[in-house]
Amino acid sequence: MQAATRESAMAFYIVLLIYLGIMAFIGWYAGRKTKNLGDFFVLSGKAGMVVSGIAYFSTQFSMGTFLGTPGTIYGVGYAGMAISVPGAVFCMILPAVLVGRKLITLGHTHGFLTMADYLTDRYHTKAMSGVLGVMMLFFLVPMMGAQIIGAGVIVNVFTGLPNWVGVAGMGAIVVIYCMSGGMQGAMMTDVIQGSLMIGTAVITFIVSIVMGGGFENINSTLQSMNEAYLSFPGANGYMPWGFYVSNILLWSFFTIGQPHLFTKFFAMKDHKTMFKAIFLGTAGMFVSATLIEWAGVNGISFVQNIENPDQIVPMILQQGLNPFLAAIFISGIVAAGMSTIDGILVTTTGAVTRDIYQKIINKKATDETVMKMSKVVTVIIGVIVILFGVFQPGSIFEINLFAFSGMAVFVVPILFGMYWKRATAAGAIASALVGVATVLAFTWVPALSGALHGFHALFPATILGSLTMLIVSSLTQAPPQETIQRHFGIFEKSKAE
Repeated sequence: MQAATRESAMAFYIVLLIYLGIMAFIGWYAGRKTKNLGDFFVLSGKAGMVVSGIAYFSTQFSMGTFLGTPGTIYGVGYAGMAISVPGAVFCMILPAVLVGRKLITLGHTHGFLTMADYLTDRYHTKAMSGVLGVMMLFFLVPMMGAQIIGAGVIVNVFTGLPNWVGVAGMGAIVVIYCMSGGMQGAMMTDVIQGSLMIGTAVITFIVSIVMGGGFENINSTLQSMNEAYLSFPGANGYMPWGFYVSNILLWSFFTIGQPHLFTKFFAMKDHKTMFKAIFLGTAGMFVSATLIEWAGVNGISFVQNIENPDQIVPMILQQGLNPFLAAIFISGIVAAGMSTIDGILVTTTGAVTRDIYQKIINKKATDETVMKMSKVVTVIIGVIVILFGVFQPGSIFEINLFAFSGMAVFVVPILFGMYWKRATAAGAIASALVGVATVLAFTWVPALSGALHGFHALFPATILGSLTMLIVSSLTQAPPQETIQRHFGIFEKSKAE
């Protein structure tokens, strides 16, 4: 057993070092191609169909998809697949239809690089940059931390080393290629990582079927263990209808409020590219989510008494494949975490250097200064994320859900700003603050969370945030006509033509 463990560990080290070396090289290469802030943050709006589609889906899918979600489903059964699969189908389609086309046009016309660029210009106030920047630091650092925790889980399963080794190693590589190449490095690596993720999902699913003795045997075993594994709402009543509906909307509609996904539209070349990317990205997400989650269900039948459910997918690969093949496909899970961290890290760096520093603290700062500062800030945020991963304040799924929910409240100012001319800066800021306060209150106060009857805290947060936007905007001064014309005139003119 020890020999097998040593062989597994050695294969893991070799494959992972090669993989991480390739990622670091891409970062160095991308750095040579990065000439300005447009290149660093949104690839100067030149991303094509393949890069756009795979980069969006690989940034959306994370360690949560490949470790946390199968780990959760491992204790639930087939009902656990009911959330992410429909969420995967719509998580790119809905944002593209509702905001994507307009964002591409506005981004190319006005040179927007970040979500704060859009919100600041639409609401005619730099205060939006400060509010968004602070909230991004508060919520996105934990989201990156959730991904990096997964690296620790993988290293522990394959080598027996402490989790912090994987956390520190993965964090260092991501920081290097993001510091060097910004979004260019992130999106170039995303293409490789997204392809690896699909391969890992397919192979893990096939291996899980073989290890379980085929579909018939797996389902028979699940039925004998607990019939609830085969039915809705799953073992322990995990999936009540309120929870089910809430989470589908959370992982599809509310992706509109995620800054690291929002900025992907600024990077796309044009509208045709976006629609092609939707089909490519959605197909990748559907296949990956379905198969990797199904593998988690299959694993119930042949892996028992597992200490940490997040380990189910690495254990299937480790036990079902020879060490080198297992290490290659486990890189797909590492890719899932890295592809999410890099997109968020570049976006969060932009929030600090461009949205807070250049727009509020030092308005005279040149783009060259911001570029240099971005590299330093990337390292600082990366170190904070590594420390977060080392201390691991919760499970991957729980941290991911909390962070995603916090940023999702920006759906209100984004959609109102895009479709209602009367929406004001005061209304937007008030709606975001009320939304975040509501999410925190309904998440942390037991009496309030119990009153939701299974529905997610984002439901009352969105309702209260929308009411706040309507009331405050009605009582405050509308943005200047010049601003309204800049944001709505382009589309009105195109309709008239």
